[in-house]
Amino acid sequence: MKNMVRKFLSTALVVASALIVLPSAPLAQSLDLYIGRDGPNLEYREQDRRYYDRRRGCSERQAIRRARGYGMRDPAIQSVTRRSIVVDGIGRRGEFTALRLANREGCPRIG
Repeated sequence: MKNMVRKFLSTALVVASALIVLPSAPLAQSLDLYIGRDGPNLEYREQDRRYYDRRRGCSERQAIRRARGYGMRDPAIQSVTRRSIVVDGIGRRGEFTALRLANREGCPRIG
């Protein structure tokens, strides 16, 4: 009986300590400690929302670079949708060509 109570109390202690430690972990990322001439200074830092608002995908400039990499001369953006970017220009053999790239990171070729 004593062993069972002892195991229960040790388990409860581990769970309680985990619950105390978990909420404090994310707060540690938003505190800055500066040490200068005036002594230590502790500041609360707001999260930079611009990082999260940044568009992840293929920009028009990246699409034109990618088209030049495929050998297209004088590339221009024809259309931009949520899923794809179409670049048209003159291909390697002198014919008019349209290149379709996915609108995601790395600009992979679709067609």
